This record gives sequence, structure tokens and C-alpha cells, in this order.
Amino acid sequence: MVRQSHIPATVEKTCEACGKKYSPLRYGKCQPCYRRNARYGSTEYKREEVEDITLAFVLKKCTESGECLLWTGTVNKEGRPQTTDRKLWREEGKARQILLHRWMYEHHVGEALRKGQQVKQTCRNKRCLSPAHLSTSQPRPGRAPLGEAGQYKGRQRREDDLERCANGHEWTDENLYIDPNRRRSCRICQAASHMRRQGKDPSEHEWRRRKSWEDTLKCVNGHLYAGVGWYFNGEARVCRKCFAEKERKRWLRVSYGMALEDFEALLTAQNFACEICAVTFDPDVRDLTPCVDHSHSTGQVRGLLCHACNLGIGHFKDDPERLRSAIKYLETSTPEADQ
Repeated sequence: MVRQSHIPATVEKTCEACGKKYSPLRYGKCQPCYRRNARYGSTEYKREEVEDITLAFVLKKCTESGECLLWTGTVNKEGRPQTTDRKLWREEGKARQILLHRWMYEHHVGEALRKGQQVKQTCRNKRCLSPAHLSTSQPRPGRAPLGEAGQYKGRQRREDDLERCANGHEWTDENLYIDPNRRRSCRICQAASHMRRQGKDPSEHEWRRRKSWEDTLKCVNGHLYAGVGWYFNGEARVCRKCFAEKERKRWLRVSYGMALEDFEALLTAQNFACEICAVTFDPDVRDLTPCVDHSHSTGQVRGLLCHACNLGIGHFKDDPERLRSAIKYLETSTPEADQ
């Protein structure tokens, strides 16, 4: 028994426009001819024949957007303008993609780019072909050029790496720093980076390595460490005299709300003597060190006293009646000296 098939045999038809066999047809035309007729009104295949890429060809497919010149044609997978060398395609059957931002830079500068050299848009628009917005990367000073093919030769340690840093500074004992992980860094480059973060121009400042604390004989205020003494805080030496003056300013500000200038002005007004006993102050003697006398109720500073007078007023609770009673007691109870 022969099984009959109800599936019709494939029928090959011919397109009335191009004469090629195509199935199925649409209004007597194959799919490509139908689409060209619907889009352009004619089934004739038209393609702009370009012998070579010229500036007029590029500008024809660009539109102005502010200061940018935007490409409206095809782009590569990175979003950058590209086109095909059609002359090479017709003659040799090879497709060669041309990156137009590199072509525009070479046409504007008049020099060919070396292999491996990058061209970028300063306006951060990948479609922009304006020559004013195209810039190229320059080789770093002090570095050996790339190979003949323009390719990086891997992590090969070249001789110039052993002689200078990435910015061309020669390795010396002053600018070479080796971290605990045995990685080398340039002190000059680090200082320049720190200045740029602060908004300064590194070219206007001369770099000089800071002396180590062991080589410094004086502090920043000119005090000789051997004379005033010092201590090590884990990072550097600290001058004891400078530290004492700093603590003195802090003590006056926190305890009495006065600055060091106010304290010195009050000391000058009292002629460097106690306001009560009129004894001259002597900073080297503890009992003759000027003490700030203030009201414990209002906090107002009243004057400078010696250590003994300040303690006496404090023990009498700043009470005038007690002081008068003490004076009367001394006058009545103290025996007169024999004549």
C-alpha cells in the first residue's frame, strides 16, 4: 500500500523584479525587492559608490550639536563611528573597518598615528568627530617605545624601569621610597599628586625632601632640642617648650575663657607683680608663678595673684566678712613687740 502525501510539493517561483527564484513571493516580488519597493518606491538596488573616504563624505553624514560634530552613520560595538573601505571590498573582496575618529584626527593633523596610540573625545561623546574635541595619548617621558608591532611586551622589566620612575625622575636615595611590600614609589610624584589635590600647581613649588627627626636639631619655632628637651610621640620629636606653651593656651581658654594675649596684657598692666602683696612674679619659682584669680560664682577674671595670695582668698571662700574678721583677729590677738 502506497501512502499518499497531502503536503504539496515545493513550488519555485521567479521574482518579476530581479528574476531570481524565491519562495514565497509577495505581490510577485521576492522579500528583498518587496522591502526596497516599500521603502524607496523602486526595486532597483541603489548604493552610493565611494571610491575613497573623503572629508566631504564624512561631513555629509554628520550633524552639528552645539560644539560637537555627531556622526549619524554606523558605529562599532563600542559606540564609536566607523565605515567600510568599499574600494578594497570591490577590488579584493576584503572588508576593512575604518574608525572615523582616528581617520579624522590623522586628516586634521596630517600625520599618521603610531600603532597602539589611542584617540579619545574630550567632550565624552563617542559619536563626536569634531577635530577640536579629539586628542591623542602621548608616550610618557622616560619610557622606552613599544615594539615594532606597537604591542606591549608583557610585564618585562626594562632597564629604564630600574633607572627612573614612570614620570622620568631618576631613582635616587632622596626620592626613592620602598614600602613594606617591597614596592617602589617616587616621593616627587607623591608630593606633586598631593599638591594637585590641594589645588596647587606642582611646577611652582620646588620639591625638597623633609629631614628626618634624627637630623633636625631645632623645632619649627627655633628651640634647640638639647636645651629645652624633647620626647618622641611615635612619629616625630616634640619640643617640650612648644608643648608647654600649647597647653598653657589651652588651659587659659578652657578654664577662664581668655586668650594668651589677654593674659600677657593683664600681666603688663600689673607691672609683673601680685595685685595683693606686690611681689614680683618669677616663672622659675613655683610660689611666684602668676595665678589667674577669678570669681567662682560668675567666672569673671579679677586679676593675677601669686600662689600664696590666691590660696588665701580661696580658703576664705572669697568672703569679705571673713577677711575683715581675720584682720580684726590679727590686730587684737597679736602681742605687740617689746619696746
